[in-house]
Amino acid sequence: MKNIGDIPDEAQKFPENFNPNGDDLTSLLLLNALPQQVWTANAEGIINYVNDTICRDFGHAQSTIIESGWESFLHPEDLPESLHIWHESLKTEKEYTTEFRLLFADGHYYWHLARAVLVKREGKANIWVGTNTNIQDHKNIEFRKDEFISIASHELKTPLTSIKGYNQMLLRKVEDEAIKAYLLRTEGQLSRLEKLIKDLLDVSKINAGKMLLNIESFNFSLMLQEAITAMQQLSPNHKIILDNQLDLQFEGDHYRLEQVVQNFLSNAVKYSPDADRVMVNTALKDGNVIVSVTDFGIGIETAHLGKLFDRYYRADNSSARFDGLGLGLFISAEIIKRHGGSFWIESELGKGSVFSFKLPLDPGRPIVPEIKNSNHYKDQYLTISCPENDDIMYVEWVGHQDMRSVKHGGALMIEYLKANPRSKVFNDNRLVLGTWSEASDWAAETWLPEIELAGLEFFAWIFSASVFSQLSAQKSVDNEEKTSEIEFFHSADEAMLWLKKCKSV
Repeated sequence: MKNIGDIPDEAQKFPENFNPNGDDLTSLLLLNALPQQVWTANAEGIINYVNDTICRDFGHAQSTIIESGWESFLHPEDLPESLHIWHESLKTEKEYTTEFRLLFADGHYYWHLARAVLVKREGKANIWVGTNTNIQDHKNIEFRKDEFISIASHELKTPLTSIKGYNQMLLRKVEDEAIKAYLLRTEGQLSRLEKLIKDLLDVSKINAGKMLLNIESFNFSLMLQEAITAMQQLSPNHKIILDNQLDLQFEGDHYRLEQVVQNFLSNAVKYSPDADRVMVNTALKDGNVIVSVTDFGIGIETAHLGKLFDRYYRADNSSARFDGLGLGLFISAEIIKRHGGSFWIESELGKGSVFSFKLPLDPGRPIVPEIKNSNHYKDQYLTISCPENDDIMYVEWVGHQDMRSVKHGGALMIEYLKANPRSKVFNDNRLVLGTWSEASDWAAETWLPEIELAGLEFFAWIFSASVFSQLSAQKSVDNEEKTSEIEFFHSADEAMLWLKKCKSV
């Protein structure tokens, strides 16, 4: 181990409020002996110490690095997101975790995984202790894997196109019905192989951040009809019915959204082999266009619903019965997210499934309250009521929620709880549709600590019927440091009985 005399003068400068005696001195020596990048910052987020490893990696003295700040060494493309996450951690005092590229002395950027936690010290100022772990080798492996998939997929496309062409020529010329039947089967298998190659190409684009959207105005109903017609030709045993047509112009990527619809239809047909119809419904609600694809097939167990849109995920052991790589829904999810939308599933084992997605027509539309006074609020997404002579705040959420509406409503709950002091909240989600999973991490890390500071002690959460909404609800209170009691209910009456029994300390 190094002794204090071996540490460069610059590295012997201690962090603010860091007393270089006893345990603190030992800690400093340990930090400088580590081959990993280690740094500290004060409670306001200002870096005040970096270890020897950082100085060697960056090729600068400690004072230069601290004076320059992290911004000078982060890749410009990674800086905005990293700073946003850092500021959120400073605000919530939650663990800071992100990935970014750092500029080394050799002039190259290397990927690192950054983690930092706030250390609360009795009698001393709080201090952030962080590490940067070099993950460039892992990134290189991922890059080579994605590059291989991309190159292999591109190389397979050319011979596959030729084989399809030859097969179609033979189909036009052959007269023997038995041979024609084999050629038709070959054509079906070639189409299947073509879809797998396209899926692999799309995944490689997503991983490389190269899936770009071509935004243009198009007729949404016509796009749906084209997707249905194409799938109907491939699946003559199922009648695909468009239940409601909307004459709607939409701003988005026509090709990519048609791909989403085709994926949903393909899954509906694939997983309902004994059924003879698939229903497609469209609707306008809460400023969104909503598309639902209903099948009458095998259904999906609840335990699998939340994972179906993950890459390569296959529910149960379905690969033994159904083909595919489990990529279609993952790709669809990415396309929907990039349009500012969300997706969800409702399913019952043995009775079929409903796959749905929503897309905002005007993402920037303001939320305008219908009622707003000192103890009552109402808009299109929620109602808040704080009756006098009552120790409960009543909240009712309605319709399709998203990041914007959840953040807006969450802030209002905190505002009204502060203005109308009480410790109990009756949070009714029975009228919530679909999912709002994109906001659940924010709710757990930011909103929950803040509403607890506003006085929350007991929180009764009445579930929506949507399983995806239930999953979002459970994730939104997944905070090990919560101080309030939070219970989930399917019955509003049971929730109210529980709240009435709760007593503040």
